[in-house]
Amino acid sequence: MSGPLTGYTVIDMSRYIAGPYCSMLLGDLGANVIKVERRAVGEDSRGLLPFKKVGDDSVSLYFTQYNKNKRSLTVDFRNPESIELLKKLIAKSDVLVENFRAGTMDKMGLSKEALKEINPSLVVTHISGFGQDGPYKDRAAFDCIGQAMGGLMGVTGENGGDPLLVGTWAGDFTTAIYAAYGTVSALLHKEKTGEGQHLDLSLVECTSTILATAIPNYVANGVIQPRRGNRDDVTGPANLFKCKDGNIYLHAGTDPLFKRLCKAMGKPEIAEDDRYNIVEKRMKCIKEVEAIVQQWIGNLTTNEAETALVEVGVPVTKIADVSDIVNNPMLQHRKAIGYVEYPGVGEIAVPGICVKMSGTPGEIRYRPPLLGEHNEEILKEYLNLSDDEIKELYARKII
Repeated sequence: MSGPLTGYTVIDMSRYIAGPYCSMLLGDLGANVIKVERRAVGEDSRGLLPFKKVGDDSVSLYFTQYNKNKRSLTVDFRNPESIELLKKLIAKSDVLVENFRAGTMDKMGLSKEALKEINPSLVVTHISGFGQDGPYKDRAAFDCIGQAMGGLMGVTGENGGDPLLVGTWAGDFTTAIYAAYGTVSALLHKEKTGEGQHLDLSLVECTSTILATAIPNYVANGVIQPRRGNRDDVTGPANLFKCKDGNIYLHAGTDPLFKRLCKAMGKPEIAEDDRYNIVEKRMKCIKEVEAIVQQWIGNLTTNEAETALVEVGVPVTKIADVSDIVNNPMLQHRKAIGYVEYPGVGEIAVPGICVKMSGTPGEIRYRPPLLGEHNEEILKEYLNLSDDEIKELYARKII
């Protein structure tokens, strides 16, 4: 069964995470994604750790996580003849995704004006650190800059401790998801009007939007949100607690959940205590409340604590490491991790299809591609080139 984006063609000129992850999400739902890479060397992330190696063959596992459901075409971005070939593909496409620094596309001869002339209905998704205009547009950025300037790093870490990066590229992923959402919205507009448009996404801006109440609380009350470790600063108790054999995280911050927690602890009277009976009061003495919970939970194993709290409906879990994720029965049931065969190295894991659609589900159609693996296939399919014409392109180092 076809995905909802079947029939749309996406030219992916992006690198690393934010752009490639955006185009991969589109590919997961059926779009035909053509990953345009540098001739001979490929996209930068093909050389990044970690690798899976078998004999003389290897593959960057970094690259594979953002590039399934794509076909690879190689061109020379500095060769005008390569750009002319690319323009012919763009003319037959629906979307172009790029995450170069602002102005780079202009230097390639692919300015907004040029792209509009080539394909007036094209949706162009620009992803950059600071946006296509503004005072920082010429600066370079990676996820760490997005987290630092966007405020995520400033609210992450132990109270009184140093700021910390989140344990994954949260800024890049957030930006990629916004970009995919925006691209699909622009395609809907295109279907209604025939008009293409340009989308401008900034890594720093997108990251700043996920700070929850930090920004409005500062604007309204002048409060700069402190780093809080693992504690929820809105409701409680919601924190990491230590059992006899490990750690769990529980969230019993709402008043109904707190009553359930007290019941599980065998102390229902605590929930009626005037010091703790509503969340606003609990948050004023949250360390005292957490100490009560810790005294109870410290005598239990993680299995015992989880069982007791699940039974009364309190959100709780052991702290998973990667092996727990891979072996989690719920994630296995939902196929959150996909497995594909990669040439020379065997089976590798890739992200599954997270959006479960009943009528037009996505699927893993293509494993991450080898460099230039689909040159001939794409050029024949879109431009009707002959074998001899393609050989000539190779000979002249256009592809």
